Amino acid sequence: MLLPRANRTITRYSRHGEWIGRFVHRSYISNSKHKNSCNYYSTTASSNLGKNIFRRSRKFSKDIGWALLGGSGLMLASYSWLGSSSISLDAIDGIKHYSTKVANKSATITLLTDSEIDKKLRGLEQSYIVNRNKGITRYDVAQLPSNNPIEDNHIEQVITVPIKDTEEDLYFFGIFDGHSGPFTSAKLSKDMVRYVAKQLSPFYSSPKSEGSSEQVDSAIIDAFVQLDQDIIQQSFKQLFRDPSQENMVNVLPAISGSCALLSLYNSKDMSLKVAVTGDSRALIGGIDENSNWFVKALSIDQTGDNLDEVARIQNEHPGEPNAVRRGRVLGCLQPSRAFGDYRYKLKEVDGKKLSDLPDHVKIYFRSEPRDLLTPPYVTSKPEITTTTVHNNVKFMIMGSDGLFELLTNEEIVGLVAKWQEQYMTQNQSTRKNITAQTGKLPLVKDLTSDKSSQRPAFRYKKKDNSNATDYLLEDPNVATHLIRNALSAGGQKEYVSTLTSIPSPMSRKYRDDLTVTVAFFGESEKKDGSLEINHEATTPPKPKL
Repeated sequence: MLLPRANRTITRYSRHGEWIGRFVHRSYISNSKHKNSCNYYSTTASSNLGKNIFRRSRKFSKDIGWALLGGSGLMLASYSWLGSSSISLDAIDGIKHYSTKVANKSATITLLTDSEIDKKLRGLEQSYIVNRNKGITRYDVAQLPSNNPIEDNHIEQVITVPIKDTEEDLYFFGIFDGHSGPFTSAKLSKDMVRYVAKQLSPFYSSPKSEGSSEQVDSAIIDAFVQLDQDIIQQSFKQLFRDPSQENMVNVLPAISGSCALLSLYNSKDMSLKVAVTGDSRALIGGIDENSNWFVKALSIDQTGDNLDEVARIQNEHPGEPNAVRRGRVLGCLQPSRAFGDYRYKLKEVDGKKLSDLPDHVKIYFRSEPRDLLTPPYVTSKPEITTTTVHNNVKFMIMGSDGLFELLTNEEIVGLVAKWQEQYMTQNQSTRKNITAQTGKLPLVKDLTSDKSSQRPAFRYKKKDNSNATDYLLEDPNVATHLIRNALSAGGQKEYVSTLTSIPSPMSRKYRDDLTVTVAFFGESEKKDGSLEINHEATTPPKPKL
């Protein structure tokens, strides 16, 4: 039985199992560094197999074209742009002089120069101007890897729906925060929008069948669940039929895992739907009737720290006290909802136990979690919120949880507000004279209805809040701007230098992969229906060798 919320405390452990202490519930302060703290691939060979396969097969293609949705199905007409424990502040100061022994050789961290830091922060940034006058005017995306390869992925796509003599745009933005490998997130970036569009297709087969808000929610849920079923069940069924290396490659998205955050903006009714599976987060920022900034979260973090999620899992698995322990599913997985992660979802396929697979296949699988009795314990079913985007809502921010470990909701909206004031109220020729700036953030009020269910920012926060609102302003891409400030510990450039300079895999101890998308609402300056690359805030992909 759950204790009353006001009195509940939680015993917290590190990822290695050491006791840290007891905290009032929903404090969430933890030094865990991995979503999945149990063992990873059981052999070095499996890790190398995964990396080699991924290097050969992964394409950072981001669909930015349009698709025609209607009639009997979905016809794509798109084109691709190829591209894509809590540590104290004092501890970071010592990293500059950190050294260790690796294979009897001294390995030291060398701080990058300012130009090298800019190159690294801006290496995976994209920006697009949307000239369709359909409610979205611009969107920026940026990533900063910590894992190698990065386990995050993202997607941006516009689907145009013909309606009588006009058309409406459906804008999809997705962030997929992978864990235990990049394979699941890569699969979601390829297939998520396609699965959702297929479920939505019947609503647009005729002018009278658009579907209610509830029906659209149901379609999104069905798409999420079906995609995960195909990732796990279908790939394992094929592996049992033919345990070849090709089918082993196809099962990799089932072995690793990923959270999923998908937003859908409908230009016709200005509705914004946000579906979340896991602990990535979406925010909107705007200005209230008193001309003050506000922020509102459109998603709730789904982890083993969320008491509602704990109650749901315990109700589904009565008599299993270890279904959630130490804030993790079966004591291992931090997100309570995710794609892939077969270890928490099945023991057998069509009556065949996974242990019956040939030995040369099983070598790539991790051991079964302790107390795995009545799977599934983890679901891909999303929670969905619907918001009408009124004129006072200015932008939406989506990010993997690595962003929200470093910045509060209020800080994020304040940072975008200051950036917007500088970069979107001046023409490009004037912006060329902008130099690096610092300053104070505006006050932002958090209107989130259930703030206690979200994990707070806990990394690199000063005990005194004297400089908590400082910021840096030097990036034409607002998503890069957020990442730079997330690493700055309140506007301190030396922190950006240090946290950017730490190489992988050591960097994973100090920060997660970071993926950020920011979309701006409003009327387009141009109305020619185009979608154009914003070269000022986009780093072209590296040429192939």
